[in-house]
Amino acid sequence: MSESQRIAVIGAGIVGASCALYLQQSGFQVTLFDRDEPGSGATYGNACTFATYGSIPVNRPDLIWRFPRLMFGDDRPLSISWPYMPRMLPWLWQFLRHCRRYQVDRTIDGLGALLRRAESASMKLFQASDVQDLLARDGTIYLYSSSTSFASDADNRRRRLAQGTRIQELSAEELHELEPSLAPNFPHAVLYPDGFTILEPKKLTGRMVEHLCQRGGIFIRGEVSSIDRTSAGGVGFKINGDPQGFTQAVLAGGAWSMKLAGPHCEPLPLETERGYHVLFSESGELLNRPVGFSEAGFYMTPMHHGLRAAGTVELGGLNAVPNPERLAYIKKYVQRALPDVGPVSDTWLGFRPTLPDALPVIGRSTINPALIFAFGHHHLGLTLGGITGQLVSEIASRTTPTIDLAPYRPERFG
Repeated sequence: MSESQRIAVIGAGIVGASCALYLQQSGFQVTLFDRDEPGSGATYGNACTFATYGSIPVNRPDLIWRFPRLMFGDDRPLSISWPYMPRMLPWLWQFLRHCRRYQVDRTIDGLGALLRRAESASMKLFQASDVQDLLARDGTIYLYSSSTSFASDADNRRRRLAQGTRIQELSAEELHELEPSLAPNFPHAVLYPDGFTILEPKKLTGRMVEHLCQRGGIFIRGEVSSIDRTSAGGVGFKINGDPQGFTQAVLAGGAWSMKLAGPHCEPLPLETERGYHVLFSESGELLNRPVGFSEAGFYMTPMHHGLRAAGTVELGGLNAVPNPERLAYIKKYVQRALPDVGPVSDTWLGFRPTLPDALPVIGRSTINPALIFAFGHHHLGLTLGGITGQLVSEIASRTTPTIDLAPYRPERFG
């Protein structure tokens, strides 16, 4: 193995693990680094949905005039921490700029290009890593609590259809046949038949890393710091204080990516969406597939550990303690939808990496071209891990990318 084929991947969530496996398949000798076990963090605690229909971003044109309401109260799917507000004003300004219609449409097109290739790219890795027992293919349902909310979301459904998404409208009777435990509070629903469930995301990612190591890859657990360019034009950093050097490296550290990158690369506007989940361990049999609330902003997903209700968006940084009002919000809506739901057995707070235009960064650093960025997947890391890994392997190999990388380039924020 030549020195030029040695590459590091920093971050062992689903995105980093996918990058590592695709790089290995392309002939690289891969070393994967993370401070925690593979699949921890946002990969562990998400809604467990493989959402190829997820082309509609958090950025919406109507947020421009609704934004002041987000500063107060917690009975809504998107909230902003008032104490954190001054620190994120520059990011919020960019976020609101990307809520204009033409900017949102560019984001939808950028996400659509990734999502149309997401399943085939991930399934290649899932099959190789023997994780089929952790997949459930029953589609995903979105609920609407009124005809008004259903009608107001019609434009988003049309835009999903334009991106190639299959959508099946459900009457109240058809919804009851599919999910008889739901309360009769939802006059409208839609089924996304191509959505599917990852029953244990952390276990799935762990198996992917095991497969990587069985084929000669290396996983090292430790704290990465001091990423910089080496004198030879590669990437150097420390792991638990010990120096490491590679010809190329991939930064897939999720919400911590810019903290890991430090001062030696361009300052990308990465922020943190604080996401929550509430686990009802005795209630996994109440639903047959993930069920999302269009208005409430979260999913209820049956998985191996029970029923997980996960989602919402809280803009509040990496350091604040969990917000009990966010957890109470999720619990309240679950109890409205599922009258027979059991007690809460666990809660969780995680951190999604998000950029102002809701698109990930996939591309080489402009300051250190040996460093490849692969982060910022906001709500879609589980879905976009495979296609991101494929694109990163093409970038590292200097071959023509499968899709045009212009929407995801780091320099778009320059």
